Amino acid sequence: MIEVIEYTPGMEIKPPCFVANMPNEVYHSLPGMISNSGLKLLLRSPAHYKFQAARAPSRAMEIGTAIHTALLEPQRFADEYVLLREVKDRRASEYKAATKVHGTEVVLTASEAANVEGMQEAVLSNPAMSERLNAEGWRELSLFVADPETGVIVRVRYDLLSTSGIAVDVKKTQDARPDAFSKAIDNYDYDMQAALYSDAFEWATGKPLGAFEFAAIEEQMPHGHKLYMLDETALQEGSRKYRAALNLYAQCEQSGEWPGLPCDGPEVIGLPAWRMAQIENDLDEEFI
Repeated sequence: MIEVIEYTPGMEIKPPCFVANMPNEVYHSLPGMISNSGLKLLLRSPAHYKFQAARAPSRAMEIGTAIHTALLEPQRFADEYVLLREVKDRRASEYKAATKVHGTEVVLTASEAANVEGMQEAVLSNPAMSERLNAEGWRELSLFVADPETGVIVRVRYDLLSTSGIAVDVKKTQDARPDAFSKAIDNYDYDMQAALYSDAFEWATGKPLGAFEFAAIEEQMPHGHKLYMLDETALQEGSRKYRAALNLYAQCEQSGEWPGLPCDGPEVIGLPAWRMAQIENDLDEEFI
């Protein structure tokens, strides 16, 4: 069993530590540390990380939070969210009146409510998925720990960390089938997240994480869903990426230099690898 500290306003963070119930805006505003999302941006270029513009939460982000709450904290979803089942448009006067009282993040239109509740019903009616998401443990648990190689303070936030040592990350997707979700893993660097979150747990506790799983759930009806664990090759690639990013971050912090994309003249560029594979396949078929 890990030791978890309850969040209190203004508390001092002393890594390594697990902190429960830390507000999302506090977690993201803490200085002197880096998260998985920051590392992904840094791999684009250090300048993209250093000079990123502050962004207000988009509607997609607000709906994503609603989905997480409905699946991981259903009682909180029932207590805090306002479902306007008769309101079809956010331009409607009823919607605007509700948001003035409750805020936009917890007020859902008819279609938004139907999607979120549909995902909740579909997932929780599946015994395997329901067992995972209802497991005893912590929701939105923050971990702060030093990278043993660079000394950089890393922060990660587990959607769900069970007392048995299994972490589950909820991913909204358009297609939960294996071929499609494997593309999402590559496109959004989920492999880096899985590796970093697994290793950060071990840095903090001295023990390996039991498992890191993705709950992939389709946003649209019929809300297909699957549980996934990454294979060893994917985890190794994720480890390679986060290690490169952490080392680069440490170098930039030490030097005070945050370079952008290198540009020393024109580079030869072609079509993406997937398109080249299609072309080669088409050419092969022409000669069969």
